[in-house]
Amino acid sequence: MRQIRALAVDDSAAMRGAIVDVLRAVPGCVVVGEAANGVEALELAGALHPELVVLDVHMPVMGGMEALRALKCKLPCAHVVMVSTAFEPETRQHALNLGADACLEKGRELWNGLPTL
Repeated sequence: MRQIRALAVDDSAAMRGAIVDVLRAVPGCVVVGEAANGVEALELAGALHPELVVLDVHMPVMGGMEALRALKCKLPCAHVVMVSTAFEPETRQHALNLGADACLEKGRELWNGLPTL
């Protein structure tokens, strides 16, 4: 079975842990790193070359949208799933326009949607 290298990015340690739990439940998915903001995500992505990045929209230091733009330049083939407590239609569309593969709301949508990607 082919392994999928994943990076979980959220400023909340509890939410990061929950994302990691969901990712570990996906067959073949290996969590290679965790980050608390966009700057850390970019550093880890450059070193670890994940194929999947689960990225929170709202974080301190560097938010998810800015990190998404830089990630797609650095790792254009990486799949990025944006997560947020709520997505306004404009925010969801903006993330997709920047190259996100999916936008999932934290909670049931994330827990049910992430394993099917």
